[in-house]
Amino acid sequence: MKIAIAQVDMRLGDIDAICGRLESQAVIAHEQGARLLCAPAPLLTGTMPGMLMASRGFMHDMLSGLSALSERVALLDIALLVPAIVEYQGTALFETFLLRKGRVVPIRALAALRGERAGEDLWLPPVFEVDGLRCAPVFDFERDIDLVPIGCDVVIYFQAAPFCAARAESAAVASVADGHFRPQIAQRSMWLACVAPVGGFDEAAFSGGSFFMDDCGRVIAAAPCFEEALLVQDVQRGITVPCIEDHLLPHFDRSEWLWEALRLWLADAAGARGLGGAAVVLAGDLPSSLAAALCVDAFGSRNVVGIVIERARALTPQDEEAERERLDRARAVASGLRIRTVERVEPAFSELLDRDAPPAGIVGEGGRRGASARAADAFEQMVLADIAERERALPVRSLCKTDYALAPDACAAGPVGAVAPFGDVYLTALEFLARWRNGSGSTLPAPLVTLRAVRAALAGILSRASLPARIAPEFGARAAELLRRLGPAEVDGVLEAHIDRALPFDEIPLAAQRPDAVAVLLMLVRHGEAARRALPAYPSVSACSLAERAWPASLAWSELGLRGAEPQTLEALVRAELERAESRGAEMGERMRDELVGFVSNLLGITPEQLEELGSEEGRARLGANLPQVEEQIQRSLQQLFEQGGAGGRLGGPHGLPFFSRN
Repeated sequence: MKIAIAQVDMRLGDIDAICGRLESQAVIAHEQGARLLCAPAPLLTGTMPGMLMASRGFMHDMLSGLSALSERVALLDIALLVPAIVEYQGTALFETFLLRKGRVVPIRALAALRGERAGEDLWLPPVFEVDGLRCAPVFDFERDIDLVPIGCDVVIYFQAAPFCAARAESAAVASVADGHFRPQIAQRSMWLACVAPVGGFDEAAFSGGSFFMDDCGRVIAAAPCFEEALLVQDVQRGITVPCIEDHLLPHFDRSEWLWEALRLWLADAAGARGLGGAAVVLAGDLPSSLAAALCVDAFGSRNVVGIVIERARALTPQDEEAERERLDRARAVASGLRIRTVERVEPAFSELLDRDAPPAGIVGEGGRRGASARAADAFEQMVLADIAERERALPVRSLCKTDYALAPDACAAGPVGAVAPFGDVYLTALEFLARWRNGSGSTLPAPLVTLRAVRAALAGILSRASLPARIAPEFGARAAELLRRLGPAEVDGVLEAHIDRALPFDEIPLAAQRPDAVAVLLMLVRHGEAARRALPAYPSVSACSLAERAWPASLAWSELGLRGAEPQTLEALVRAELERAESRGAEMGERMRDELVGFVSNLLGITPEQLEELGSEEGRARLGANLPQVEEQIQRSLQQLFEQGGAGGRLGGPHGLPFFSRN
């Protein structure tokens, strides 16, 4: 049976347009003999629909659209498999709708209802048949592949996790040569149809690269990466068919895949706003120049406007020379990218303002952030907003993840609807992206693609960063000195360990050598939590974005490490209480045993010396020989005790025995 994969890029939640596109794909797939067409996972609801799941109106429109689509394609005699996130039994569920013969069947919810599944059982892969081929849809390959029932013919993997530069498997077919997917499929002896989305969906980006893999783990057919495609393949169990050799498969290259994922996301972000171009400020530095190159790749050079702003901050001849060099670099970038430029002159804000604030940056005299500097930043964003509105272009800012982490409160409020494509990419990674981009043509000046340019950009970020107002000035000076000694790789290494991997303080690289500097960096991250929430949107392309790693905005605590102390944990407290309870139980048992032995010895008239003798082996032997006499004596003693206690109507407790008195 032939299965088709529609690797299409549509605007998230545009139900009518999506159903229309799937209908056209079904017609083409039917002409090629396909009996089942699979749509990508985030097409209807995205990856994080939030309250959209609980919207009765959205659910009605989605199901109505799917019902109409099912009726329209019924004459083609082809089934459609359309995934979406829905609310079922109070929880989010990845549902798979089977559109066949004019009906819409939610196969996962139906399987759960038939099997009375709940909780974790809801995620068991359901199995359905099309022309005798048993298919099982899954959404988490690593988790679900072992749950697929034996006897299934093909696993249909709907990739729901977005592209992540740290996870090669998120690149679909480009990860197969590195060993992903193949071992599990060969072990289970099933075919695999990987349905990989392409494009940007809200904060997520996908690289495409859908593929078919036979039951021996060989790639039989693959769709291209970073573009739309319709892939049709005949799935035949037990028959060897021609495959694609490993050296012909696309190979995951982190810089290339990251760049292309950002390009797709940027284009879709503009399309979602009804825009077809971009405006970006050219500051003559690496981040802004690379952002302009990304815009050119996403929209074409004719649809990108570069803004060059001449600064009025030169105080010395050296400052004037540096400003001329900066403007020359910005114009060279615009010329190399062949984009239009708009030039503006920054007003002399120091003359307009009657005062200037004291330094707020944490790198000393090199980072004065007074009122005039903040006004200049605001002017830059005002110009960006004006040009973007006039050109009907998307305002693009060149902020990177290092900006977002350390200096979000110093980033002036930008235009409404602005985006920052590098918001989840660290500063040091921009150099590698620039080198890769220049590999297809030296569009960025060589001085910008160097470690020196990265160091200059980091110095600018640190000059804008500020510690909480409650910090004493002398501490700020000390913090400035600590961070001045760190290189870009060290700063981003600490941030990556803390944000992306959530490592505790003492396991962060550099914490053992420079704990104070690490503490300052983490304090800056905490301090910027509230300001970060007002910054432009960005695609999530790392293991953990700052939005996912959010802390309470009013949090006063900042991690400073254990400073040699043993870590206090909840598990340790629980173990200590259990050990204490066991110790008290053993102590109580010992006391009960001693009191019981003493009580019985008093009944029998045994002295402590005799009791000690009975504890020996010889004493126990004599006790065994005289057991009948001992039993008779115990009975007489108990009878006498009852007779003495009977006058009060009840048996009194033994006096002088604490355990028995309490219990």
